[in-house]
Amino acid sequence: MWATLVNTSVGVSSVDKDYLNVSRVLRLGVISNVFKVILPSSVPLIFTGLRITLSVAWMVLIAIELLAQSPGLGSFVWEEFQNGANDSNAKIIVAMFVIGGIGFALDRLMMLVQKAVSYESKA
Repeated sequence: MWATLVNTSVGVSSVDKDYLNVSRVLRLGVISNVFKVILPSSVPLIFTGLRITLSVAWMVLIAIELLAQSPGLGSFVWEEFQNGANDSNAKIIVAMFVIGGIGFALDRLMMLVQKAVSYESKA
């Protein structure tokens, strides 16, 4: 959550002053200024914070599953570690790749959402 908050505040504070001057010249209201100038300019940094927050949340979820013994990938890794069978190490490595693959897929999904809601200039 903090990464999103910090990146949002940095994104809002780094809006180009020329954009704010143009909105003043056009006499945009506060709501119009937020939705037409500030928010579109700060969307890339907002989504950077969201992607960081999502990756940290994914790591914490796996760690909580590991410690709380709730069903999931973390619990599976812990049970295989405690099992000590011949193929336990292979199962743990496969689970690590699955955890990494899901994390990568979540990051790509957030990137697709960012591209869908942001405006890219053709400059």
